[in-house]
Amino acid sequence: MYFRFAIKNVKKSFRDYMIYFLTLAFSICLFYSFNSFQAQQAVMDLSKSQNEIIVSIQDLMQMLSMFVAVILGFLIIYANNFLIKRRKKELGLYTLLGMPKRHISRVLIYETFMIGLLSLIAGLLAGLFLSQLLTIVTANLFEATLNYTFIFSMDATRLTIIAFALIFFIIMIFNTFTLNRYQLIDLLTADKKNETLKTKNIYLSILLFLLSLVILGYTYWFALSQGIDALMQLHIIAPAGIIGTVLFFMALSGFLLKFVQSSKKLYYRKLNMFVLRQVNASINSNFISMSVVCIMLLFSIGALATGTNLNRTINSTIQLLTPFDYSYASYQFMDKESDYIMDITDIKEKLHIDSTDIKEEYYIHDYFSDITFAQFMSYIDDSFIPDDQSEEKFDVIPLSDMNIVREAYGLEPLTLDPGEAFMFTSNEMVRNTVDDIVANQPNFTLYGHSLQLRREQPEMVNLGTTVNTSTVVIGVCVADEIIPADATLYNMFWNVNLNEGVDQDQFAEMVTSKRDEYNKNASMTESPIYSSFSSATAKDVQDNSKGLSVIMTYIGLYLGLIFLLASAVILALQQLSQAADNKQRYQILNKIGAEKRMISQSVLFQLSIYFFMPLLLAIIHSIVGIQVVNAIVVVFGKSAIFLSSLITGGIIILIYGAYFLFTYFGYRHILEK
Repeated sequence: MYFRFAIKNVKKSFRDYMIYFLTLAFSICLFYSFNSFQAQQAVMDLSKSQNEIIVSIQDLMQMLSMFVAVILGFLIIYANNFLIKRRKKELGLYTLLGMPKRHISRVLIYETFMIGLLSLIAGLLAGLFLSQLLTIVTANLFEATLNYTFIFSMDATRLTIIAFALIFFIIMIFNTFTLNRYQLIDLLTADKKNETLKTKNIYLSILLFLLSLVILGYTYWFALSQGIDALMQLHIIAPAGIIGTVLFFMALSGFLLKFVQSSKKLYYRKLNMFVLRQVNASINSNFISMSVVCIMLLFSIGALATGTNLNRTINSTIQLLTPFDYSYASYQFMDKESDYIMDITDIKEKLHIDSTDIKEEYYIHDYFSDITFAQFMSYIDDSFIPDDQSEEKFDVIPLSDMNIVREAYGLEPLTLDPGEAFMFTSNEMVRNTVDDIVANQPNFTLYGHSLQLRREQPEMVNLGTTVNTSTVVIGVCVADEIIPADATLYNMFWNVNLNEGVDQDQFAEMVTSKRDEYNKNASMTESPIYSSFSSATAKDVQDNSKGLSVIMTYIGLYLGLIFLLASAVILALQQLSQAADNKQRYQILNKIGAEKRMISQSVLFQLSIYFFMPLLLAIIHSIVGIQVVNAIVVVFGKSAIFLSSLITGGIIILIYGAYFLFTYFGYRHILEK
């Protein structure tokens, strides 16, 4: 009997359950989709390293899903709490008619079970189709061949069912506890209890508002001034931003109404007087939740924009990192005496490497300068104050070697006039610094030669293929004859282009194996070779770069969508709950002659203020936050924030806008009932 009663309740109130149901289904869809990556391996032709990256993504998503499950759990309990509050009078009537609370609890448990089961089925079905789309996106990001067949992940299904079954079980306990806590009089008079407008001191509110602007302004300035070190100052930036945001909304409710009242034309236009008092009362009682929504929207915008931006940034640097098929580099630290062989011009002969695999090979030399960077900068500005890093020496590259590298990038050969030098970098972070130095055309002395920098903005080049972000921070290219025979070798690259069909990974493994064997068999009188070395293939760099971009993209999407969903749901449920509480007020408007169209416009105006006020402040926060993140993202290459901002804006309009529209039509439906 109680089960049939619960079925009738769900059918009768399905429109009221719609946002709750959609939230559950969408949460389950995302949860399943972002935990189904391992099943994608079966339909993509991936290399060994790419398969390892997919496994890493799967493991990372499962760990991340524990955090996401907690967020969704609180969100669903929050949504359920609003539904219970809306049904207080109905539950009170059941009690008045003699139904024991344990039976009412049973009805609520049945209703929760049915809604949970329906949303679980709908969410899993939607997740199945979304996971197919993610498979195509993953294959595209990896540039892998897709042998498409419909994929299904039993592990993701099992994890989703367990996580949400636990959440629904907690909701059932929560509903029972909530019902037992309320007295009958509280249930029957719930619809007569409205928000109380607590008047705040206008001067105190203005003072707090100005204080919030000062705190936020200082936080913005401090974050931007820190640049790449901003992450190390989060213990200052985050609390200051949160305090400023809370004070902003708390103070806003204290003077917003008074401020608008000063404009009689605006205040008395249509139903603005009614709407503004509604909004003011809502902000007054919910300024904490609005602050939380604003901060979650900031996280959402930041995660979405950074994830998509970092993907494009990393992919755009692959060509810069891979001028050759394979590079082997021997190197030493600054001013360190070498007790091993640095010169690797005879590496092929010593290791007995078969030349049939090699199409082209080049040796690139990178020398220490004989002056420090601080001494170099003193030629530009006598007042230059060196820091710890400025005492280091910079790289010097022979012109002939530089032209080999430039040819690999398809650039024109470089020519230098007598007494001329050319400064360059392969690090995006210092590119502006190099441009500023070059613009001054300083004269300086290097290896006893008086030189002047050419006033030309250099192209970004690496001396070899590398898995690092760069091979040269600041380098100076000079004519070969300027570099003395006894110049200290800092780095040397053996760059190789392989014949078609030769596997890069196998070639790299062969070289490393022969090097280890040589060092093992070396006599006591012979120095081991290249004990400090690095090697990389273009394929390794491409796989690692694409793998990192895929991971960052999916982390950004996953967290960004979850925070966006949570923000929209909190605002939607608050407004729908208030719609039920404010029905009598709208009935009075109708009785005194307010047209239906005017009432609908007032609802739209009220929801627009309530939804877009925290979004607007979150966008302002995110503009500063994204600038700070870009200072860090530039480590991976040149940032392209404009397109990622458009993508982020599209996602917000789609999801946040959809919840806004659902709330508007749901609000109108409640009033019409």
